[in-house]
Amino acid sequence: MSNSDIHRHESHGNHPMGLLAFVLLLVGGALSALWLITLSDLPANQTMNITYGVLALGSLVFSAMIFGYLTRHLHHSPVLPDNTPAEIERYLAKVR
Repeated sequence: MSNSDIHRHESHGNHPMGLLAFVLLLVGGALSALWLITLSDLPANQTMNITYGVLALGSLVFSAMIFGYLTRHLHHSPVLPDNTPAEIERYLAKVR
């Protein structure tokens, strides 16, 4: 049996937590916009303003924590795939 018959999962190099951090970054931006909108009607919407502000800050901080953890502790880019010389050689050996 040749090696080409064996099906192996090919990773694209992105860490799944990088996707979660990116989604949290987008949600934090949207909540920040809602927070700014509710600032215009502050006395009436004080509860919603505080809620949007806390949720926006929380999602942005949590996203930054995930990005930092992936970068420092796992030595993995949270957004870009790994393009190390070993990875390039493995890819070229497989394609050739």
